[in-house]
Amino acid sequence: MLEVFAAREGLELQISGSDRATPVAEISALRRRLIAGARVLVVTPDETQVASIEQALAEDGMVALPVPDMHAALTRGSEDLPDLAIIDTALASDDGAGLIPALRSRLGRANFPVILLAERPEVTALHRPEVGGATDYLAKPYSPPMLRARVRAWLARTLVTHTESAPPDTVDEPVTLGDAHDDRGATRTLLAGMLASVPLFRGLTPVQLNSLVAEATEQVYPSGHVITRQGELPQSLWVLLSGRVRVVEATTDGQAEMLLGELGQAEVFGELGILRDQPRSATVVAVERTHCLVLRQADFVAALNESVLLANGLLRVVASRLYDADRKLARYAPDPLTGLNSRRALHEQYRRIAASARRRKSGLLVLALDVLHLKIINDGFGYTLGDEVLRTVADALTESTRTTDVVARYGGDEFAVLLLDAMPKDVDVILTRLRDKLGALTMQRRLPVSIDCTPGIAWSHNPPETVEEFLREADRDMHERKTHEKERRETA
Repeated sequence: MLEVFAAREGLELQISGSDRATPVAEISALRRRLIAGARVLVVTPDETQVASIEQALAEDGMVALPVPDMHAALTRGSEDLPDLAIIDTALASDDGAGLIPALRSRLGRANFPVILLAERPEVTALHRPEVGGATDYLAKPYSPPMLRARVRAWLARTLVTHTESAPPDTVDEPVTLGDAHDDRGATRTLLAGMLASVPLFRGLTPVQLNSLVAEATEQVYPSGHVITRQGELPQSLWVLLSGRVRVVEATTDGQAEMLLGELGQAEVFGELGILRDQPRSATVVAVERTHCLVLRQADFVAALNESVLLANGLLRVVASRLYDADRKLARYAPDPLTGLNSRRALHEQYRRIAASARRRKSGLLVLALDVLHLKIINDGFGYTLGDEVLRTVADALTESTRTTDVVARYGGDEFAVLLLDAMPKDVDVILTRLRDKLGALTMQRRLPVSIDCTPGIAWSHNPPETVEEFLREADRDMHERKTHEKERRETA
C-alpha cells in the first residue's frame, strides 16, 4: 500500500535500517471519525500555498489557521489549540522544523501530529535532529487529495489515542469521577457546589441544587470523544465545568458534517432535545479534555418547573443561541422575491459542488439566464407585474430541473443553475422543458405579457475556483447567442 502512495506522488519507496517500528495507537485511520471543525495550523509565508491548503481542508469542513512562521505558530498555537500542523520546510533554518518540539511542549501534546512540506525529502528526514520528530511529510508539489488523506489519517490516529499506560486525560473512554466517593451525602454536596458556580444555576436554593444533582454524575471526556450523537434520545443535560466541545450536524446525504459552533466552560448542551422531547439534532465532540456534570432529564425538567429563575435563565440561553443562528442563516437566506438561492448561497454551494466534481472528475455545467425586456415590462405595467414575471421564471426553473441541481437568482433579471452530472448535449432538452413550462405558467397565471429568456452555458471537466469565473464563461456564450440571433433576424 505504501508503494501505491509513493507512486502516486512520483516517488520511489526505499526501506532501510533494522530498528523495530515505533509503537502507534491501535486505531485504524480508516475508521470514519468526526473531523469537521478540526483546526489545522498552516505554517508557511507562501499565500498561494495557504489558499490551496485552505481549499483542500474546507472540503472536509476543517479550519485552516495560517501563520507566516514558527514564532507566530508558537503564539497562535497556545491560543487556538490546533489539532494538527502543516509546516513548510522552506522556512528559514532558525524558524522552521527545529521549533517543532517547542510547539508540542507549548501545546502539552507529545503526540501532536506535524506534516512537513518538503522539496526533496529523504528517507532519513524524519529522524534528523533539526526535523524534531515530525510525524509525516509530503513532497512538493503535492496533490490536494493526498494532503487530505494524510491529514484525515493522522487526525484519526491522534484525536482519540488509547494506550495502556496513558494518563487519565488521554484515555479513550470517559472517566466517571463520582464513583470515587464513598459518602453519598458528601458527593451530593460537592456536585451541588459545582453546579452553583455556573451562572445558569446560581438562582437555585440549596434544596433545589441537591435535588438536581441527586442522580447526577461527573464525567471527564478525552479529546475526540463523542459525548452524544445526532439521533440519540434526550436523556441528559451536560454542564461544562471545564474544556471545550464542538457541535456538528450531519448533512442530509450523511457524507459529511457541518460545524454548528463550539461551547466552553459554564455553558450547557442537550437542552433543546429535552425541551422538544425529540432526538438529538446534532453530535457533540470533546475538543480537549472536558469535565462535565451530567444531569438527568427528569431532574432538570422538575427543576425548571419549580424555579422561575432557572426557566428564565434557560430562555435567555436559548434566545441567545437562536439569535446567533439567525445571524448566520441571514447570510445565506433565500432570495426574498423568488425563494431561490441567493447570490451568496450560490457562491457557498458552488465551492462544495465544484470541489466534488473535480474530485470525482464528473464535470459541472452552469446555465445562466437573462429575462428579456424586464425593464420595458416594469415601465409599461408596473413593478408588481415585473415581480410576478421573475417569480414565474423561478418556478419554471425549479420545475424544469432536478432536486439535486442548484437554482439561484444572482442579479435583478439574472438566474443561474448548477447542473450536476450534466453535459452540454443535455442543455437543449432542459431549455425545451423550460420554454414549455414558462408558456404553461404564463397562461395559467394569466399574465398579459410573454416571457422570454436568453440562455448561456459553460461546462468544464475541471470547474474553476469561483462561480464568478464560471458565470463569465456562460455570459460570453449568452452574448454570442444574442449576436447570432440578431444576425439571423436581420438576414431573415
